[in-house]
Amino acid sequence: MASNFEYSVSYPFGVAALWPLFSSEQYWRDLIEATNAEHGSLVSFSHDGNKVTVATKQGVGAEELPSVVTAVRPGDVEIPRTIDFVNAGDQIIGQMEASVSGAPAKIHGDITIGGDPARAEYHGNCEVGIPFVGSKIERAVIDQVKHLLDAERDATIEIAQRG
Repeated sequence: MASNFEYSVSYPFGVAALWPLFSSEQYWRDLIEATNAEHGSLVSFSHDGNKVTVATKQGVGAEELPSVVTAVRPGDVEIPRTIDFVNAGDQIIGQMEASVSGAPAKIHGDITIGGDPARAEYHGNCEVGIPFVGSKIERAVIDQVKHLLDAERDATIEIAQRG
């Protein structure tokens, strides 16, 4: 059984300023460097008209994981993640998918970004197929996702300000 989540982050600028960032490969490299330099990398990037697809490998060090996670999956965790964004004019619509290598954990989220200033709304779920402790791990994963989304928002603001 999956655990659902909703989360939002706000930016001090509009969608029109976000799309040029999202559609730049350098932005994604800078974002990973700012948020997950030790464990992360850009696996692939494509920009085709009004669509961007990004695949990353991110990770969390074992020392940052709750004990309920390390009890069933010792060591650092590697998280392959794919994000698709479509520029729909006054909105950016997206989806993210992630998993945890070596563990039965999957994350899915729908993303809608709109407004000026922009607000990104995330609606998703996390499913960990481990009896008895799956829901506890799902909550821990969702907490990590929220932490990552906050860090990515902060890094995006810094990247935009650098121009």
